[in-house]
Amino acid sequence: MWILIAYGLLWLALITYLVYPWIERHNRCWGAIGISLGAWLCLTVGLVERSIAAGHWPLANRYEFALSFVWASLGLHLLLEASWRGRSSGSFVMAVVLFVASYAVTRPETMQAITPLLPALRSPWLQLHAASAVIAYAACGIAAGFGLAYMFTRRMPKRLPPIADLERAMERSVALGFPWLTFSILAGAIWAQLAWARLWGWDPKEVWALLTWLWYLMVLHLYPMPHWRGRRMAVLVLIGFGWVMFTFIGVPWLVRLVQLESLHGF
Repeated sequence: MWILIAYGLLWLALITYLVYPWIERHNRCWGAIGISLGAWLCLTVGLVERSIAAGHWPLANRYEFALSFVWASLGLHLLLEASWRGRSSGSFVMAVVLFVASYAVTRPETMQAITPLLPALRSPWLQLHAASAVIAYAACGIAAGFGLAYMFTRRMPKRLPPIADLERAMERSVALGFPWLTFSILAGAIWAQLAWARLWGWDPKEVWALLTWLWYLMVLHLYPMPHWRGRRMAVLVLIGFGWVMFTFIGVPWLVRLVQLESLHGF
């Protein structure tokens, strides 16, 4: 129930973000921020209830990971809104959050059901691996929201933050997510060593996670170069989030489609 309430509030927040600037002269969409906070609180209650019922962190399957992904993205967005000076790009960030939330709520009931953990999943390293990935993906999603806002700056110059602020927000979001992405891969390798006696097995999920890490490493290296700033950087950040979502959603689908061998459930 709490999850569905949060999902409805996310849609209401997006609508408020889109409408509010056109009917008020204020740069801050306080109504949308308040609704977003309500959605985050509902998600928090829903995840805590699920954790208590399951007896483990809500990171055991794609449904739980997606909900945690939304929770972290929304929390990071609210923190940025609290410190943001000037106009908001919340509608674009909220669109990214809603994309992930829509994926979560449309999962089949079998995936949404609470199930006991398999022995290989009862490791603190799995929890650290998945939790780090949640934070990293959330930061990459926020960066993509800023990148999307940057693509609309020419059409909505008075409704969006200055270009320099959006560039800085993209870079800081990627810089925040990259260490967590790195730690997620390292924690996953340690977990794999404990569970399957191998640090790295070129599993499809491992390969795409590595490619995603390399992409964001490239983005951070290109950022100081003037000719890669601006719209080019926004495109790179958006492509990076595409890598993230394919690693999360696309790889399991590809594994089933091509009938590849994979030890990862999600």
